[in-house]
Amino acid sequence: MKSKRECKKRLLERALEVEALKFGNFLLSSGKQSDFYFDGRLLSLDPEGLALISNLFFKEIIKKRVHFVGGPTMGADPIVAAITAFSYKTDHLVNGFLVRGSQKTYGTGKQIEGHFPTNDRVILVDDTCTTGKNLLSSIKIMEEKGARVAKVLVVLDRGEGGSLAIKKEGFDFSSLLTVKNNRVVLAD
Repeated sequence: MKSKRECKKRLLERALEVEALKFGNFLLSSGKQSDFYFDGRLLSLDPEGLALISNLFFKEIIKKRVHFVGGPTMGADPIVAAITAFSYKTDHLVNGFLVRGSQKTYGTGKQIEGHFPTNDRVILVDDTCTTGKNLLSSIKIMEEKGARVAKVLVVLDRGEGGSLAIKKEGFDFSSLLTVKNNRVVLAD
């Protein structure tokens, strides 16, 4: 079995191979310019990329002894699905949920879809953290519904203040990859 570091190294290689990580001049949704662009869905919708992500995140879920994983819809969707499927072959079953940006105005009117616990601990996952705004918004929604966030896990921390904002609010945060000196590197 590969070590955690070897899996992260392969994940970074795979991000380059599937062009989830591109270099050039890019305008981000925040309005900022960047020398690189990370499209997490190209990596999380790739069989090998998703297997590496879900395996690495699952190890963190087991450490925290949590049985619920979720995150903001779109970036978290494939990751949550893979983790829940992966857990089925283990002794540590994990249920998944997704957090919408806004409450539905039809059907049951849910803002959180799936198996969401009240009065239980959850792990929050996403593909990227830039400002942390989307993750903090999801945390607020989940806490208002009674869940407690045990950890926040992302594939790439862009190093633009999001992880610091999340940590400042008292949450445990880690990423698989991070940006240091304008380079994407393996996170500690």
